[in-house]
Amino acid sequence: MAVLGRLIILTIRYGSQSQICLAKTRPKLGFPRVVCVSLGCGQWSRPSASAKAFFKNKFLRPKSSFGGKVASMLLASRLRDTFPIYYGWIVVAASSTVVFARMAPAITTLTVLIFPMSLQLGWSRTLIAGSVSAGAIASLVLSPVVGWAIDRFGARPVLVVSVLALGAAMLSLAWATIPLTFYFAFAAGRVVFHTSAPIGVSTVASRWFIRKRGRAIGVIFLIGAVGGIVYTMVASLVVENYGLKATWIVIGLMVLVISAAPSLLFVAESPEDIGLLPDGDEPEITSDKSEAPIPDSSCVQGTPLSDGDHSPWLLSEAVRSRTFWLLVFMGFTCFFVHTSIGVHMGAYFRDMGLGATSAAMAVSVSWIVSAISSLVWGWITDRVQVRHAYCWVFLVQAGSTLYLLLAGGTMGVFLASALVGVVSAGSNVVPAVIYANYFGRSSLGKIRGLGEVGVLLGQATGPVIAGIFFGLQGVYDTIFVVFMVLALACSLLVLKAKPPARSKPLPAGSNVK
Repeated sequence: MAVLGRLIILTIRYGSQSQICLAKTRPKLGFPRVVCVSLGCGQWSRPSASAKAFFKNKFLRPKSSFGGKVASMLLASRLRDTFPIYYGWIVVAASSTVVFARMAPAITTLTVLIFPMSLQLGWSRTLIAGSVSAGAIASLVLSPVVGWAIDRFGARPVLVVSVLALGAAMLSLAWATIPLTFYFAFAAGRVVFHTSAPIGVSTVASRWFIRKRGRAIGVIFLIGAVGGIVYTMVASLVVENYGLKATWIVIGLMVLVISAAPSLLFVAESPEDIGLLPDGDEPEITSDKSEAPIPDSSCVQGTPLSDGDHSPWLLSEAVRSRTFWLLVFMGFTCFFVHTSIGVHMGAYFRDMGLGATSAAMAVSVSWIVSAISSLVWGWITDRVQVRHAYCWVFLVQAGSTLYLLLAGGTMGVFLASALVGVVSAGSNVVPAVIYANYFGRSSLGKIRGLGEVGVLLGQATGPVIAGIFFGLQGVYDTIFVVFMVLALACSLLVLKAKPPARSKPLPAGSNVK
């Protein structure tokens, strides 16, 4: 290492290779900033995010610096070596509580409450289901903003604020006795459900894991499915015994108690921020003790990188690719069908003659199956091409919709609900993995934020259209057939969503500022 004024020249060695790294000191902050790395043959390029983060954390940064104070405030930097397992799994567990809380305004909770709300408040099913669409429309506007905020300020503050806002929204529903106030509060909760919770949590998991990304995201949505079970049963039991007002108060308090502290104390943005590597891998150390390697996932043997992780995409690049817009359309269709069925499933079961408790149990079965299926889908996405897994999601969705039309009796209803649970898990896990694998970690928040627009359009339009068909015909048969045809068509179309390729590769050194 050599220091020339404000310029630092450092040779980094990993394995049999070496790399020259240039950094500028930053007097006001007290630590250097990596500006470029050598690619050989006189060519230079901007360093990866992991290289910059490791350099900042490990080289020449005094503890009294601003960066040192920020790191010391993060509990994760002190606990990284405390646990017997890789700290990334602690981050997954902590962020999973947010996905658990996110289920408070889930469509399954509303499914259980839509019947008593209709009786007690005198509102139509279409009016109540419209609150889901209102939340989707609000999320449609805010999703790109949330994605930008996650990349700009970090997922942890966004998650903490989201949990507090969600708890307040659920509590306020206890006093929502007119449609306007109900729409405002429930839509606010649905914004968290749609945007900050899933985008923030899946972005964090994708930054901490590459090789085990599918499994990590599967665990997160397993906990979310457990939340769906818990909130569905709590809503059913409390509304039967204490009424609607008590139900919303209990749900709001659960959100605040369960999720606020873990997301604040244990979540770290990326492993490089606290001197670790994705998947818990170790950097290769050379025999020259005076020089240390930068733990960059691209330099670690045994960590196969997807194209997106090897060369992360910017949002401006992603929107110019055909694959991105194909994924947006897949998200629209998947959730156009899934959200419509989820919102109306409880009432559909009641129309078939099931009692309130039996209908709630049937809906809970979908969450039990979803919890188990989340791990299965995560395992699948780590072992097959993700677009093939997405194809299977659509095939199961078409089959479950057909079975809903043919189901009869209590056992038939429970089996139909179980198939819906399989789709629910796949629609959460597979898209989160495919965006990260295709477009990398550096701008994932922005890319997911814009990509969710398709999902939100589907969620905004589907339930209302299904409600209109029910209002006109008194049955769901026609719209269910439409759902089945859409799912079958997309099972073929999604196979064309191959990993994107840049039309014009950036020349070496073009990113150097």
